[in-house]
Amino acid sequence: MPKKICGLGFDCASMMLQPGIDPGFCLNYDTCGGASELTPDEEIELIRVRELENERTEECFRVTRHQAAVMMLMSRGCPQTPESLGVAEHLQAIAGFVEQLQQRLDNLEGHYIAPTGCEVHTYGVKRPSGVYYYNKLTASEAIFEPSSKQEKVKVIHLSHNYDPRHLQARLGIERRNQLTRVRTLLTQAVELLQQATNTLGDHSTVEDSSLLMTVERQSAQVGRAAHTAGSSTLSTHEVSEAQVESDEADSNIGEQPVVIHERNSSPNNLVQRLEN
Repeated sequence: MPKKICGLGFDCASMMLQPGIDPGFCLNYDTCGGASELTPDEEIELIRVRELENERTEECFRVTRHQAAVMMLMSRGCPQTPESLGVAEHLQAIAGFVEQLQQRLDNLEGHYIAPTGCEVHTYGVKRPSGVYYYNKLTASEAIFEPSSKQEKVKVIHLSHNYDPRHLQARLGIERRNQLTRVRTLLTQAVELLQQATNTLGDHSTVEDSSLLMTVERQSAQVGRAAHTAGSSTLSTHEVSEAQVESDEADSNIGEQPVVIHERNSSPNNLVQRLEN
């Protein structure tokens, strides 16, 4: 006699709080068995047993097939979270690095940062006693404040190599180059974070997004292709979910047509179609 199983895939023992219960004795057995004839959005009424203060009570609730599928997977499918998949950990790391970066940016206050395009140039002055080398901070346009003139100038004289003016100008150029590199990296980080945000979309559930419709459409295409190729004498609509569960539970049963459908709709093929 075939083993009875839940038509919606629930763990009847957990639903009824009766370890080892035969699904045929579950209060929802008939309801779950007939649910496949309903549309995914039609509601069914289920019963579950709750234990409060050492007293068991039966609780009725109404769900759609979509909601029932989520309940089943959340109870049996080893559900994951952003924390378990490491996403939350990376967000915390990003927040920590942003805080460190802000502190280092604050530490630059009061230190000279050279403008974009400005460089320090060394030039020689020939005198009777020899050639003396000096440095100057130059810009392509007159952007520096003058020391004596009324108009802005293109050059600031920095004296010899060991003069503090020359050393601080060099440090200012190095700080500018570092900040320019930081700006480039932050631009890339913003783009990556935007991609991460867009990956999840604006919807909190699969039902509200186009992903579910895409999966259903791809599954239907796979089922039609398998039927056309003659790989099975039964269509995907003729193979009940009870048969699929029975095949998974009994390893001694021979290979059924439903296995061919599962092979044709392997996860790799489905993911590839979704990506395309």
